[in-house]
Amino acid sequence: GADGADGDDGVACWDLNGNGVGDLDTEDLNNDGVVDVADCSAAAAKVVPLESCGVCHSDGSFAAATDFHTLPPIEMVSNIAFAVVGLDLEVDFDLADDAGAPLMTYDEVMRAYVNNEGAVTDYRDAATMAHNGGGNYTITIAGAADEALVDSRWVFRIRDSVAEAATDSSRYRTYFYADYPNNPFAADDPLVVSGDACQACHGPEGIRVHGSNFIASDGGEPCLVCHNAVFFGELRPTLAQVVHGYHSGIAAWEDPPEEIEITYPTEMNKCNVCHAEEAQLAAANAAEVSGAFCFTCHGSMEGLGFAATDPIHGLLDETSDCGVCHGNPSVPTAPATVAAMHNGHELDNDGILWDGVDTSVAEGAKFDWKIDNVADDGENLEVTWSASYDGAPVNVCNDDVTAGPVFHDGGVDENGDEICRLRIYRSYAQGEDFIMGTSTRQAGQPGRANVCVSNTDCVDGVATTTIPVDAIDAERGRVALNGKPLVVSVADPAESMVARAPTPTFDWLVGLGGPAPDRRGGLVVDTGKCVGCHVGSLYQHGGDRVDNVNTCLVCHNAAANEKYARLAYGVDASEAYDGKAGEAFEMKTMIHRIHSANYEFPGDRYNAPYLVYRGRGIYAFARDEADVPNWPGDGDDLPVFGSEAGDVQDHHFHAPTYPRSLEECTACHTADPVIPDQTKAMASTTDAGGTTWENQLDDVLQGAATTSCVTCHADGASKGHAFQNSWVPQVFPEGRQTIIDAVN
Repeated sequence: GADGADGDDGVACWDLNGNGVGDLDTEDLNNDGVVDVADCSAAAAKVVPLESCGVCHSDGSFAAATDFHTLPPIEMVSNIAFAVVGLDLEVDFDLADDAGAPLMTYDEVMRAYVNNEGAVTDYRDAATMAHNGGGNYTITIAGAADEALVDSRWVFRIRDSVAEAATDSSRYRTYFYADYPNNPFAADDPLVVSGDACQACHGPEGIRVHGSNFIASDGGEPCLVCHNAVFFGELRPTLAQVVHGYHSGIAAWEDPPEEIEITYPTEMNKCNVCHAEEAQLAAANAAEVSGAFCFTCHGSMEGLGFAATDPIHGLLDETSDCGVCHGNPSVPTAPATVAAMHNGHELDNDGILWDGVDTSVAEGAKFDWKIDNVADDGENLEVTWSASYDGAPVNVCNDDVTAGPVFHDGGVDENGDEICRLRIYRSYAQGEDFIMGTSTRQAGQPGRANVCVSNTDCVDGVATTTIPVDAIDAERGRVALNGKPLVVSVADPAESMVARAPTPTFDWLVGLGGPAPDRRGGLVVDTGKCVGCHVGSLYQHGGDRVDNVNTCLVCHNAAANEKYARLAYGVDASEAYDGKAGEAFEMKTMIHRIHSANYEFPGDRYNAPYLVYRGRGIYAFARDEADVPNWPGDGDDLPVFGSEAGDVQDHHFHAPTYPRSLEECTACHTADPVIPDQTKAMASTTDAGGTTWENQLDDVLQGAATTSCVTCHADGASKGHAFQNSWVPQVFPEGRQTIIDAVN
């Protein structure tokens, strides 16, 4: 056309069907110095950066994401009743899913074991199952009537063979246990682990072992059928041996002990993680020091730190009588109980272990630390903050730990510089993601300011820290007040220890002050679910970021990409372990990729390794080290492949063993998956572009919904499908604003 669509001189383009493809009043798309008809071809080829995932995958659509992430039924067995019928034993029960809907298609008994006075009999070949209607079943065990003469415990595994064959999945199976005539273990000490503790990591779907899922709410009860019992002529290891062994990675019951590939997400000596109830923890703490018990975690005397040449301990094994010294009043350096042996140990998070509890977590839970307000006059930010401990307000400017918690204590260091124990991190939002960091050294990273006596005033125990504003064009910002308060040490009242009080954050209106509306209407991830598994072990890096997903998002945002670290080593894409110029470490990319790195998908498929280069170490997450090209091994000060200067760095390899199904999105999220709003959830940076890291206009972008999917479904076919319905990662003229404008 001779004129643009607005009537001004220029070029308006239509395709052969009469559809407008661009108004080129000011756009020289083929870069020949003039806006003309030739630019229509370029306009027709322009990528419109819109994701159309919701057409097929939104709720109610034929391929709704929520439907595809729904778990198979979590079987619940109830109303179990035994009856002796002639020479046979019948077991009647009801089977339903966790919502109470009857399950009526289970058709096969795969296992039927009974523990009768410490010996296990296998009745699987004698057991048949019939559905009586409405989810009620009867298992008939031919010739098993005599088992009713003695109190016994049974465990059964049943399945829906048709659903299993149709889905090529072994997850349409379940175990359940029952006692008849009575509980044979009633006279023993009660089981000291609860089903609730198992579910915190393994989820309601249960513990997947021995070819199926054990219902997590049963705890360890069904395990007692076989463990510490004679089975096929062999005494099986105790429940303590296998549970401690699998979580610690040492199969001490093997001769010699074997390593187990496991990635337990916290520290084994925090006994209360599994022994969660007060009586259970007391029993664990009171356990006597013995080789047989201590080796369930440590594996051997070597695992306890004693060399074979040690003149005393080097000669001992699990059969030795440790009580000769441990508990002997004449040997005060040899404690008698597990708790006494562990008490006072410093944990990896700088906390102190006491009576099986990470006291930094226990003390941190007593704090309500919050940012009350952010005032912004265009020149300074005034961040007002306060705290309470055990429900009572505390003076956050106190500097004497014997008088109460200490947040920052002033003083100077050996160089005469002011000591500032806390920091304020801040970033700014585009859409509703805090991606506009002000760091000039690291892509997408926030600026920070120290919280010191010199910039903090206190009135009635409430602190106001004043810092200069950033020169930035944004409507809303987020501050995080990072650090850990000090309390009196449980190990030594003359010393202090850190408390893992969750890091407070506050979203404010830039240039106006006061609270901003909730991001996306609230959190999409539940921090409580994270720390259910990662007890006291979340956010180790830096030591000042604690148990709050809102804090994570300040650094692990959609623009976070570690290309700057690779360039610092002089490593380009051709030399990197993963063949990339840089890798995103935003929240969804990092968490999805780490948790799925060693996960076996249908068809014996594994995702490609996930590599993160940092200045304090290079981290690889994969199924096997051999899957990472040129990887020098797991260890300290190893050569960085491709480094121009021949740099060395600590290399860390992990093969994560995620303990539940990946499709269970609510294991971490507050709700089932939704298609994100492209004006609020920002596209992810897959390559941070040039070295002016605060400039995001040259970032290679990948759609927010695409990223959410392909970070778990990282195979080529899934990526191709996602890119076809969005766009191949690329640079847009105005960066993320191009996407926002396209949506609007």
